[in-house]
Amino acid sequence: MPLDRALHLHVLLNFKIWIHLTGWAAFIVSPFLFPLPFLKPLPAYAFQYLVYSRIGIDLLLMGIFYFNLFRLTPRLISHNNTLSFILILFGFLMLIIVIDSFSFIFLKKHLQGFFLEVSKIDPIRKDLASSRFLSPPQLITNIIVFALIILVSSLLAVLDDRLRQKAYSQDIIYEKVKSELAILKLQISPHFLFNTLNNIRWLTRTKSDQAEKSIIELSDILRYMLYQAVHEQVYLREEINYLTKYINLQKLRISPHVKIDFFHEALPGHIKIEPLLLLPFVENAFKFGIHSETHSAITIAIQLTDKELFFFCINPCFDLPSHEFPNGSGLGLQNVKRRLDLYYPMKHSLLIESTLSQFIVNLRITLANE
Repeated sequence: MPLDRALHLHVLLNFKIWIHLTGWAAFIVSPFLFPLPFLKPLPAYAFQYLVYSRIGIDLLLMGIFYFNLFRLTPRLISHNNTLSFILILFGFLMLIIVIDSFSFIFLKKHLQGFFLEVSKIDPIRKDLASSRFLSPPQLITNIIVFALIILVSSLLAVLDDRLRQKAYSQDIIYEKVKSELAILKLQISPHFLFNTLNNIRWLTRTKSDQAEKSIIELSDILRYMLYQAVHEQVYLREEINYLTKYINLQKLRISPHVKIDFFHEALPGHIKIEPLLLLPFVENAFKFGIHSETHSAITIAIQLTDKELFFFCINPCFDLPSHEFPNGSGLGLQNVKRRLDLYYPMKHSLLIESTLSQFIVNLRITLANE
């Protein structure tokens, strides 16, 4: 799991916990901040009993809330058993009404004189005092509160289910992208190895003294590809050192009338980049920009400005058949375009200009902050 995503989930979890705590605190306290008028003259011990009984019912409602949130509604979503869902909720509602009724009956039994006294003043309180069960307003209140508890918990359960499905889809996409990037790297490595082995074969056939040096350079490059390029990111200066060795290896086989310029400044050690990202452009330059008899020049430049990485490469093109013309559709360039889209979405610009005589690459990448 990426670090930024894990941090986002941690912040979201803390936010949800505070929302729940705040909501339940307001739910429990609000009835006592605005008590019903007939409760205001109650004796202190009676009001205390009423508080305890109300808190007990609220705790039961909280239990029903989370039972519905984590069990009932998710089961309804997965199994679509509506009848069982309705019956269980109806049973919980009856339980709330019965408990509230017994609490109220117990309260009236100990305050019968009080209720009879106040009923002489208010006819509504007379009906309340004579009732053996909850009054219609109390029943309606219990039903409304219960309905709100179920509605809110069901909505949260549906929302959590949608978020889980979205997270699952994102995980699938993330793993697919990782696999695709690994395949793209594997496509690059054999292509490079094939070209380099051809170079060494050419040096060996000509009995060049540079053959041993080229094998050492190849060993360093392969070591980098095996042990460094497998990581998601590498230090930019390591990548440039790798390109330098690759260019040096290419210089061993080219004639003196080919000029190679590789410009790069001293770069900070903490800047990172995806490995083997610039190699296809350099490979392309040596593939199409060298002629055995004609003077040619290849220019490669890398510059870092703040968090912007600029890569520039220009090379000539020599009398190539139309199907080999480097128009940016080759396997290596297709791979690097795809990797740029995956690694740096909306954070890069790639301009490739191809003419009959030149091939120019301008790449800009916005690097992530470390």
